[in-house]
Amino acid sequence: MTKYAKTVHWVTASKPKLENSHHVQDLLACGNVRKWPLTKFLSVEGNSITGVTGIWVKQKSKDEPELIPVEGVFIYAGGGGGSKPITDFIGRNTVEYNKDGGVTVDDSMETNVKSVYAIGDIRNSSHKQVVVASSDGCIAAMSIDKYLNGYKNIRVDWIHK
Repeated sequence: MTKYAKTVHWVTASKPKLENSHHVQDLLACGNVRKWPLTKFLSVEGNSITGVTGIWVKQKSKDEPELIPVEGVFIYAGGGGGSKPITDFIGRNTVEYNKDGGVTVDDSMETNVKSVYAIGDIRNSSHKQVVVASSDGCIAAMSIDKYLNGYKNIRVDWIHK
């Protein structure tokens, strides 16, 4: 994301365990990364017309929540400890859910809300593997490219003939 976004906000509720790893150090060395440690993610701001416009966060050191203006958000909510995905930040009247608590998506990973996509464990599929989430991410990225650029079809690298 650091190649594409003006600013990447890294919000973590605790101090990252891998803070001294070279991956984290490489990320933090990027001039456009803003780290938000000890900060709780609260919700996404926006709607189906404007899309994502911001995220609400609450820093442990501050009394009031604050809005960070953003145009997109990737959420990783690890450590839930159960099989039901963590979706309380979405809001029950926003996207559709399966009876098992997962976010409902179509084949392009789009939810019932135009231009809102869900991937990985938040879908609560039976295949809980990082490669499945990665595949979901690829499908969503190609679908988003199609949507943003107004293509009729998804652009692929090669076609069987």
